[in-house]
Amino acid sequence: LVGKDGYVITESGFGADIGMEKFMDIKCRYSGLVPQVVVLVATVRALKMHGGGPKVVAGKPLAPEYTDENLELLAQGLPNLERHIHNALQYGVNVVVAVNSFATDTPAEVERVRQAALEAGALDAVVSTHWMDGGAGAVQLAEAVVRAAQQPTHFRFLYPLELSIPE
Repeated sequence: LVGKDGYVITESGFGADIGMEKFMDIKCRYSGLVPQVVVLVATVRALKMHGGGPKVVAGKPLAPEYTDENLELLAQGLPNLERHIHNALQYGVNVVVAVNSFATDTPAEVERVRQAALEAGALDAVVSTHWMDGGAGAVQLAEAVVRAAQQPTHFRFLYPLELSIPE
């Protein structure tokens, strides 16, 4: 959807505490670009890991904590998502959470992530199954991003350039 009335999407890097900060406070400052929306991607599995779940080892089967419904472990990891939403909102832009859902996620787990995102201030939180359904699995996410981009924002930098490094 590029063009005069289109949308440009960029992937700014890993995490709201690494890539987004560089994009917002450095790239946007020097390019003059003003973002309308931040899309945060979350998975049930990652949130369970953040909640204290067992280590995931490449090539080994996932532990039952990741393949079976575990709302308690998931809830323990939700503060991570909530903090990333808080970080993004500090820039004055709208936030949409993409719940990148996998086959082992239960409807209750996915809904818990969605609700936590909305309660934390995300404008929307949408399930995305593009890994399984291709483009069709990301249509609702794209629609949510377009809706969010059409809402007013109040983009701001988190600090003036005049501050010293310690400040």
